[in-house]
Amino acid sequence: MQIHTFLSVTSMLVLATIASADIGFPAAVTLCRDTVVQGTLLGIEQRERDNVWGYEGDLYDAALTTNWGPRFHRDTGAFIRLDVDAPDESDISNLQAIFAQLPNATLDFADAETAANTASSRTDVQRIQFDMEAGILAFQVEYFDNVTKIYIDSVTGGVIPHHGAGDDIEATLPPATLAAGVALAEATMGAGWHAFKVESDVEDIGTIVQVRLFNLKTGMLAEADVVGTTVMVTEFSPSGSQASKVAALQANWSAVTTDLAAALAATEVAYPAAGVNDVELEVETEKSGTTIFWRVAIVTVDLIELDYWVDATTPSGGGLRFATAPVNALAGDIDGDGVITAADLSEILALWGAVNPPLDLDNSGFVGAGDLSLLLANWK
Repeated sequence: MQIHTFLSVTSMLVLATIASADIGFPAAVTLCRDTVVQGTLLGIEQRERDNVWGYEGDLYDAALTTNWGPRFHRDTGAFIRLDVDAPDESDISNLQAIFAQLPNATLDFADAETAANTASSRTDVQRIQFDMEAGILAFQVEYFDNVTKIYIDSVTGGVIPHHGAGDDIEATLPPATLAAGVALAEATMGAGWHAFKVESDVEDIGTIVQVRLFNLKTGMLAEADVVGTTVMVTEFSPSGSQASKVAALQANWSAVTTDLAAALAATEVAYPAAGVNDVELEVETEKSGTTIFWRVAIVTVDLIELDYWVDATTPSGGGLRFATAPVNALAGDIDGDGVITAADLSEILALWGAVNPPLDLDNSGFVGAGDLSLLLANWK
């Protein structure tokens, strides 16, 4: 049974300062939470009822037995009504998944609105709600054009791309194809060489599996392009941030029990039929310790782009795994810090004229003017 609660004028909840226009989502979120303190806010929207525009909240108790829907006047924040009902049975499983991941969320509704507005270059938000997107707890932000929807990772704040069938998407290959390329590259290089990165590429000559390997003993790097059963290898000495990466790999390789092939297999189980763009072993050292993960960039069968993270320090089948919005690399971000600065420029200049595939951004065969142009085009 649905219950409607109405308050008298004297008991209305209003903002401390009455606004002459839209009170905005942040204020409306606060009103919803203050009105239903026993509930968790999972969504809020602007909606017109009886010729009056208002903000309507969507709150649930932890047991998922009660659904509250407070409504406030959009321009003044005045309380209008409170609907109380039981959750729809068809929504329970999704709500349970949302509640399970809520403790990990670091963003709130206002953060999601800001991130979505930045991504869409719009400000006419109509609805913000939690939703599960390919295993990621996200804010789904919808706009009044009834077309634009932006999905914001509730942990990282990154945008989760949803592609259409005709969109231009980064090249992907099945996990098994990449795993076969990695195995062939490692066999070609021989003992002591280990793959820590693989990338999909499609060129006129066909499908290319690009494998990056390091030598555990010497610290040398190699780039292996696998086309069918042909392997073309370029060996080179690491420099700058590459040298730091190799040093981290050498220092922590003994802790890696899930190799690249196992990470690909785990991804295939989690996201059947997904295409993989690239995989890389990430070593992050903080005060709390060192974490070692495989970051697997994929496009799901539903054309959702995301990064799947697989713990590299536990045997296949165990360990922490999670998905996040994709970490999109910019051409020229040599040190991988997310922006292009003088540090990246110095690495290009230090290896000017050298053969170094990771810094050969234009695939000319050496580091030169073309690579510098690409870097400067993305300069921040």
